[in-house]
Amino acid sequence: MNYKVIENMKTVGIIGGSGFIGSHTTKKFLQEGFKVRVSATDISKTEKYEHLKDLPNAENLKILPLKVENKNQLKDFTKGCEIVVHGGTPFQLDVQLSFNKTYIEPIDEPRNHVRKSNRNS
Repeated sequence: MNYKVIENMKTVGIIGGSGFIGSHTTKKFLQEGFKVRVSATDISKTEKYEHLKDLPNAENLKILPLKVENKNQLKDFTKGCEIVVHGGTPFQLDVQLSFNKTYIEPIDEPRNHVRKSNRNS
């Protein structure tokens, strides 16, 4: 019998790791032998992430509460992660298919923050 011994497993944090694409990302990292942290905006809504517990190697999976707008929670979530995948979104889009200012500002804000940070360096 061949047993794959994984020493010093690397940790990946996946924001949005329980959604359709995020679930496949989570599955792949678990298959590759990573410890995986997946964020849940509302940890009480187990139906959103319960399916992840059936994935192979799910014993290496942790579901943690995270609101990405909260810098302290984000810092705690990513602490110790060698890789962070951000596949989530901190806001809900309205059903309308209109690209007015409401949709552009939340998407643009991180980019503006990066620009300001670069100017101060």
